[in-house]
Amino acid sequence: MNRSTPKERNIGKKVTFYRELLGLSQKDLAAKLQTVNCDMTSEMVWKVEHGRRNLSIFEIDKLTEVLHVDYNALFAQD
Repeated sequence: MNRSTPKERNIGKKVTFYRELLGLSQKDLAAKLQTVNCDMTSEMVWKVEHGRRNLSIFEIDKLTEVLHVDYNALFAQD
């Protein structure tokens, strides 16, 4: 089985894609995450999108909720 690391799956780029699809800025996404008790700032969102910050399972769960996508959308191999 060929497995890839989360970084190779471009999760940050997928977060950017789905955020922009909804017409949200990084600041907007951070604000939406905070409404569901996920304390991420716009700077943290930037770091995620640029592969400079790892996500916790809780944060991934909240991102899928706010971006209206399922886990497969973020973890599917390119």
